[in-house]
Amino acid sequence: MRRLLGHLAFCAGLGVLISATGTPVARAATIYEITVTITDVTTATSTSFLVAEGDPNDTNPSPNAITAAGSFLTTASAATGVTFTSLSADTLSASTSTQLNAHGTFSLNPGVTDHYLVTILTTHDTYTLPPAASMASLSQSEAGTYTFTNAGNTQTSQSWYSPTNTANSTVPPGTPPAVIAIPATGGSNASAGSPTLSTLVSPFVTPYALTNRMIVDITGTGSANNSVVQANSATTLSSVPEPASVVVLLTGMPLPLVVLGLLRRRRRAAA
Repeated sequence: MRRLLGHLAFCAGLGVLISATGTPVARAATIYEITVTITDVTTATSTSFLVAEGDPNDTNPSPNAITAAGSFLTTASAATGVTFTSLSADTLSASTSTQLNAHGTFSLNPGVTDHYLVTILTTHDTYTLPPAASMASLSQSEAGTYTFTNAGNTQTSQSWYSPTNTANSTVPPGTPPAVIAIPATGGSNASAGSPTLSTLVSPFVTPYALTNRMIVDITGTGSANNSVVQANSATTLSSVPEPASVVVLLTGMPLPLVVLGLLRRRRRAAA
């Protein structure tokens, strides 16, 4: 009887530990912003502009989203030969994963034939979900819709996790770059997407920052209807179950019952 009570106390302790580590933690954001850099490779000139959550150029009052004002985008990109028509980001945290999404739509001005690198860098720090664990998975995926584009252009996305909670950090660990070959579209729309690429993060600590970077490498067609790009990218960080949690998931039983079952089997085998 004493041994059984001891086993039950041990299992109850495990149950408390699991309950404590599984409790959601509130996230308090300090930096959430999008930086766009338009580099004209042909003329060796570069222009950058930034939209941060809550600043006058952010028209979305939600603390988990950014939507840039259209008039600001037109003014900020007017002198570059590229016109941005929309720019936004959104983020969502849950007990097992966090996702940071970035979206941007721009067109090359009529008659432009220059070669451009358009970079959209999105960052968010002070994430506390999912809870810290021995390991997590960082994933990257992207998609795009294109019109009036020539073959040979590309869209590339990559994501980084910062255990030091550093915004805009592109220091490893990070995902491999996901690359889309932008097709020649003429006047019709064409869509493309990348497979999801992932890397393991260990150890995984909180608070942390996520950074997502899209780079569109594109050359103007010189036509009156020049290239239009709608680019989307997603960064996802997901917790990887601990070995004990894996047992629970596989059996569908609470961990204390699993442990009791294993102890009973051991006693039977010894008898």
